[in-house]
Amino acid sequence: PTSTTASILMAAQEASIVTTTGGIEGAGAGGGLGLNAPGAGPKVNHFAGGGGGKRKDRPDFPEEIAQKWESMLSDEGPCCYILAIYSANGKALELAASGPDEGPDGLGKCGMDMFKAELEKYPDKAGWGGFRCNAVDNRQNTISKRAKIIFVQYMPESAPAMRKAKMGPHKGAMKETFTGAHCDIVVEKPEDISADELVLLTH
Repeated sequence: PTSTTASILMAAQEASIVTTTGGIEGAGAGGGLGLNAPGAGPKVNHFAGGGGGKRKDRPDFPEEIAQKWESMLSDEGPCCYILAIYSANGKALELAASGPDEGPDGLGKCGMDMFKAELEKYPDKAGWGGFRCNAVDNRQNTISKRAKIIFVQYMPESAPAMRKAKMGPHKGAMKETFTGAHCDIVVEKPEDISADELVLLTH
């Protein structure tokens, strides 16, 4: 059998490399889980209300949030994370952070550490977001690099119970907008996000 060494490369901004065995096989290679490359799914939609009326299974949010998610999926531009939190009344999402505005693009951009730093600023506010990282599959003399998108449901312990209760019904609608993710995670605190865990989830 061919020996496979796989790693998730938290590169460029963070210079964090995690190595495991067993391989991470992804989109474009025709193997693994058959995951699509970022942006390969349906076009991102936004649901800011209006038109046919507001659906109760989703919060309102501005077009900017959907646009930032699309920027993260794209290989062009440096955006590699986005965080949206619930408003004070819990009926809408507000863009809390995204970025960076400058930096590498393509496989050079990776936002895990920056995303975690933003979560630390909101210990009592629930929200949704995601970040981009890179999987590196090293097979003999062939090295394959693929971008991976992580969809995050942020439910800190100190957030209002009613706000967190609404997140279950909202999740399906959020994934209609935050498309192209390779895996979903639910976290209560920044430390819940680890490169080692991402290796297992994206394998």
